[in-house]
Amino acid sequence: MNAHTARHTNSTRSRRAATRAATLLVVTLILLAAIPALADARPARGRASWAPDLDRKIIPTRVQRLGNQLATWYGPGFFGHGTACGGKLTPQTFGIAHRTLPCGTLVHLSYRGRSIAVRVIDRGPFSGASIDLTSRTKYYLRFQSGNVKMNVIKRYRALPNRVVGTFSSSH
Repeated sequence: MNAHTARHTNSTRSRRAATRAATLLVVTLILLAAIPALADARPARGRASWAPDLDRKIIPTRVQRLGNQLATWYGPGFFGHGTACGGKLTPQTFGIAHRTLPCGTLVHLSYRGRSIAVRVIDRGPFSGASIDLTSRTKYYLRFQSGNVKMNVIKRYRALPNRVVGTFSSSH
């Protein structure tokens, strides 16, 4: 092999190595960019939770995990007032107030072994908390204070409503 052929072979090898390295870098960057999208909607392994809006229990099948959120609650001074999402707050209203999640977003909340699936119905909270529970949601969860585990429900499976018993009158 002469000097020209050796130089040509070495430069070809260098270009191939550089091309492989660039390809590997591009593939790595694409995969890194995809990780947040994969984390955005994970399969859920949850138990059935009551979803008052749907009037049935549901099992979340795909969720975006938001983790523990510092929660507060609101209600009595705001009953009869409109919510930022267009509803009216009453003592029977289930839901949460959140600063950024879109109105109507279905979220799964867990607190000390109890769970519920409710919608974002308002904006807030105003104090240093992440979410505000309506008083009805607070009572359902038996929330006292602290953190509530929260997931955004992307997909769910609705369980059929069961008839527990029938009412009959003998008169």
